[in-house]
Formats: sequence, C-alpha cells, structure tokens
Amino acid sequence: MGFNSNDVVTLKLDCAGWYQPYVVDITRMQLGEILLKLDDMAADTDEQATSNHAQRWPSPDEAYAAAPSITSESDWAIRTAAEWADEGLDREWYLRHAAVLDRIALRDATDLFSDAAEDADATATILLDLDQAPRGYDPRAYVRQQYALWASSK
Repeated sequence: MGFNSNDVVTLKLDCAGWYQPYVVDITRMQLGEILLKLDDMAADTDEQATSNHAQRWPSPDEAYAAAPSITSESDWAIRTAAEWADEGLDREWYLRHAAVLDRIALRDATDLFSDAAEDADATATILLDLDQAPRGYDPRAYVRQQYALWASSK
C-alpha cells in the first residue's frame, strides 16, 4: 500500500506558551519537505553547539590547576560514596569523580594496559547524561569544562 504524495494531512503544532495550537492542512509531500528541513536544522544546531563548546573546552592544565591531589580526591570520592550510599550520589560527586578519573587517565596515557581512559570516558558519559548535555560533546572535555566552572564558583 503506497501513499499518494498529494494526499492532504492535517498538521497540528502545539508548544508550551502558545495560546492555541497551529493547525494547517498540507500535502504529504509538503510534510516530508518540512520534516527534512527540521532534521537538517537539528543537525546544524547540534554541530554548531558542539563546535561552540569545543572552542571553550579548557585544557586539562587549566581545568585542574587548583584541584586537590589525585589521592585526596580519590579518598573524598570513596568516603563520600560510602557515606551517601543510602541517599544516592549527587552531581558534585559525579563531577569530581569523573575529573579524578580523567586526571588518572591523562597521567596513565602511556600505559597501554591501563583501563583508566575507559573508566574516565564511562564516568564522563554518566555526567553528560545527568546534565542532559548533547551526546556530540567530547565527554572528558565536558568534564574539564564543568570542573573548571565548579572550581571557580566555590
């Protein structure tokens, strides 16, 4: 069963803050063209957001300039996870834990048998999901950016 591109369909758009929905009758061909344009616009927006953020990613040295030692941060993460086990961990824990794993991975970058980079990427991805950040971002660069912002606000 095929579709006739000249069949008329009703398009109803309703967004928060609108007084009433926008309703229009259009052909299937017009609907297809609109959907393709929206898809292209979304792709352009994702690429633009990714490139805009990529220009603002701090280097590891910039992001972790005032960070406590890796040992100190690791101890804090372990102690806090044990204390908060029943309540659940908050964003600060995930951010600081992802940052310390990133720092370990950077330090161990020459060790071919290290799982540090994989652990750092996985934890950084959890932070991306927690923040509902676009998946086009480099997860560890995002952690560095967020850590630098967090550290500057304390």
